[in-house]
Amino acid sequence: MIVRTSVSIVAAILALTVPATAEEQQVGRWAVDAQHCGYGGDTHQTAPLTVTPTTLKWAAESCTIGKMYKADRALYIEGRCSNSAGLMTKHPITLAMKGQRLAVTWNGEHTEMQRCQ
Repeated sequence: MIVRTSVSIVAAILALTVPATAEEQQVGRWAVDAQHCGYGGDTHQTAPLTVTPTTLKWAAESCTIGKMYKADRALYIEGRCSNSAGLMTKHPITLAMKGQRLAVTWNGEHTEMQRCQ
């Protein structure tokens, strides 16, 4: 009985402290409009967003995932990003599921996207 209780307590603590992994619904390729699912586009409205377990790429920015946590259906990410000019910055990125759509907040800019097929 004591062993089971201890195991349950340890499992509960781990569930609360283990950071989210990007193996979430958000992983994949997303675009504001289906016509922008292909490669190309240089703005957040015309470029697809690609989310992998460790990186994000959108328009001219490529990011690695720094700190990350999950709450409800959203991933809160510290993006460590570089742009086409090679400038490195850190900024907040939120990827929140809204039904089948993805609500993206990228350094304060809000956009909703659909999954590319």
